[in-house]
Amino acid sequence: MKIYIARQPIFNSDKLLFGYELLHRNSNENRYANVDEDEATRELTYNVLSEFDLYSLIKKKYGFINFNKESLMSDIPLLFNAENIIIEILENTKMDQELIDRVAFLKYKKYTLALDDFVDDGTYDSLLPYVDIIKVEYSLLDSYKRRKIARKYKNSKKLVAERIETEDDYINAMKDGYTLFQGYYFSKPIMISKDSLSIASSSYSRLWEEISKGNPDFDALEEIIKLDAGLTYKLLSLMHTSIYYRGTEINSVKQALVRLGIVETQRWIMLLFLRDMSGEDNDEFAKASLFRATFMEKIITKLDYNYMRHDAYMIGLLSLIDNILEEDILSILDPLELSEIVKMAFINKEGVLYDSLECVKEYELSNWDVVEKFNKNYNLDKEIISSIYLESLRYADAMFSKS
Repeated sequence: MKIYIARQPIFNSDKLLFGYELLHRNSNENRYANVDEDEATRELTYNVLSEFDLYSLIKKKYGFINFNKESLMSDIPLLFNAENIIIEILENTKMDQELIDRVAFLKYKKYTLALDDFVDDGTYDSLLPYVDIIKVEYSLLDSYKRRKIARKYKNSKKLVAERIETEDDYINAMKDGYTLFQGYYFSKPIMISKDSLSIASSSYSRLWEEISKGNPDFDALEEIIKLDAGLTYKLLSLMHTSIYYRGTEINSVKQALVRLGIVETQRWIMLLFLRDMSGEDNDEFAKASLFRATFMEKIITKLDYNYMRHDAYMIGLLSLIDNILEEDILSILDPLELSEIVKMAFINKEGVLYDSLECVKEYELSNWDVVEKFNKNYNLDKEIISSIYLESLRYADAMFSKS
């Protein structure tokens, strides 16, 4: 499986690098695919945070990332360090009070904000007090319009002249008052790709057989993993993430398994299984499953139902499996050796585990009335749910990149 991203440099008036616009790509064709804007932002975010090294991508400069309203309203922007990322608000983003409040919040959180393809027609006047950078498609506007924008905003905003195609465009844009420049005159978007190691299907079946035992054996697991280069690499890489790294190098499979412990090892193997089973086209299902599992476990723990932590995790992890396999959830669960608590949550659709799963689903859809009802019923502060959501998202990003 190959993963792609593109970046286009942005320069200052001295032709020194200011930053890069990071661009979504899902194939080796260097063009934006016809995909949903929010989906593109989420996939780009995952690739930037998990598959590629952000700091290597932007070289201690700034990274511009496009956001539409849906992705702005989510917690995705908060996954980035405000010092490194410039949030670029797309030109077709619908203006309303909800968006204004969200942009004000992101500004309060010290994020740098940019307006893309700005034409100064009054649509985004309410956002301008919070915006630091204005991007103008220079070669697509007439000379009067682009000069008018520059005169009006050059003393209060950074102005980026996009679509600089020729040296004349560059010289004229500087004369007009633009201070940052992007376009084919400097560089086309440059593609970057990387491979994700595959794992043999036989390794899965042997791992699954071993972890299904009452007392899985670390030595047996070690022998299975050591025979598969992909598994070995992914396990050792996992142990050197910030989640598990404890200041000492992990140099053997056995050492890594002992550090993980049997429960975390089982979860890691199940994550691998779900991810590969979903296939390249449905990769987001596996990641979303891990997010839900983590969210569920944290909620149940917060509600002091610690004895159901593992059951909550399994419910979240399996909650999307019917989408992946395109079968009815009950027929999928029937042959699996799961606890009655897990099965009953799916079948009876009642109780704290079912309510927690519904809360997770409604949070994903931004149905705040339903989430607030859950908070009220279980005496939870809304800030706690928001915090759990963000922690779970970060955990899924970190785990998924190394799995």
